[in-house]
Amino acid sequence: MAMIQTDNLDVVQALTDNVLEDSSIIVLRRVQQIMSSIGLLQIRYISREDNTISYQLAKLSLAWQSSLHVFDNALDAVLEALEQDKAHGAFEKYNLM
Repeated sequence: MAMIQTDNLDVVQALTDNVLEDSSIIVLRRVQQIMSSIGLLQIRYISREDNTISYQLAKLSLAWQSSLHVFDNALDAVLEALEQDKAHGAFEKYNLM
């Protein structure tokens, strides 16, 4: 099963309520279509405080000039963000680790 996590509760509700047929938000409608075609996909709310890793990765991606980066070792900023999320209990709270 694949899981999408976001800190935007409105997006979670919009994608899980199945009320997007008349929605003018085309992107959300398209995401919902993809989710239903894949089948085993779950979307879940995660608080911003429990998800510092996504913030760090987004911040790093804005600084990169290329769209693809391969690392032999994890960046210190990524490791620190994962440790911070782990310390907040984010992985246990959402049954991820």
